[in-house]
Amino acid sequence: MTKKIVILWLVVIMVFSLAACGKGLKQGKYVTDDEMSSVTLLDNNEFVFDRHIATSYAPAENYSIKNGKLILHVYDDEEYIFEIKNGQIIFKSGDMAEALVTPGTVFKFVKNN
Repeated sequence: MTKKIVILWLVVIMVFSLAACGKGLKQGKYVTDDEMSSVTLLDNNEFVFDRHIATSYAPAENYSIKNGKLILHVYDDEEYIFEIKNGQIIFKSGDMAEALVTPGTVFKFVKNN
């Protein structure tokens, strides 16, 4: 009986641990090392993506987190995908950003909102 209780507790702990993995991002600002680009995660799953300081268009809409990926949704045909790794986000794809942000660029957390 004790063995079953221990196994049950381990399963519960693993489920909560896995659920927390996708939520490993803090709300706030993530910036590239050269500080030319940033992503700000806001309340209610909203974001602002400043793809480059020299551009005036900063996409802003809603984001989701799925399978270790941060997905910034702007329009049906415009989204940006980042990998979540060690509390940082790594730019993977997004047609309207790839001329400004190189895939593989790391964005590091710098401050809360």
